[in-house]
Amino acid sequence: MRLNRAYWISSFLVAATILVGLWGWVTLPEGAGVPLHHLGFDGQMHGEPSRAVIWAIPFAAFVVLATMRLVARRGVGEAVEAYEATIIGVAGVLLVAEAVLVARAQNPGFDVMRPVAVAVGVLLLALGNVLGKARHNAVFGVRTPWTLADPRVWDKTHRFAGRGLVLGGVALIAIALVLKQEAALGIAIAVCTAGPLLTAVGWSRRLSRRRH
Repeated sequence: MRLNRAYWISSFLVAATILVGLWGWVTLPEGAGVPLHHLGFDGQMHGEPSRAVIWAIPFAAFVVLATMRLVARRGVGEAVEAYEATIIGVAGVLLVAEAVLVARAQNPGFDVMRPVAVAVGVLLLALGNVLGKARHNAVFGVRTPWTLADPRVWDKTHRFAGRGLVLGGVALIAIALVLKQEAALGIAIAVCTAGPLLTAVGWSRRLSRRRH
């Protein structure tokens, strides 16, 4: 099965994520950790370092990989190339996120969002380049009532979504090279990722109305 290659690569990336977390746990000095801020009962913001947060991303990476493998058993059909790009790309982004999280734990001033934004941008570029080749299948893609009802609407919608993701990836990488504010970069990641997909949903409806 072709997906076995993607499983091996993504499993290696998840294992690397766990090793990075383990390295961070062992090398962090006593009392150091990822800065966390919370609102106390006194109405004031309090901050304290947490070592346990280092394991959040490795745990998430393991769960995501296991879930995607289970979902793929339903059959991804001719969307296998796009599914491969997704499962490998997501594991890669989580590895980058874990590395910068450990770096933030060791240095509270470390810029976390910029490397993550670049990694997500690369993922969007990779997925956008193959999404247009994804054909109708049981689990993967822009699954709307209009794409599921009409194979031609499916194909045109996924080509449209692929171009949108490529543009979103380019824009996100450019933004990450310019902006430094973590909040702004977080918003940019959300917009550049969700924007093309939500637009594709509306595009599929428009295509369906044109055909019927």
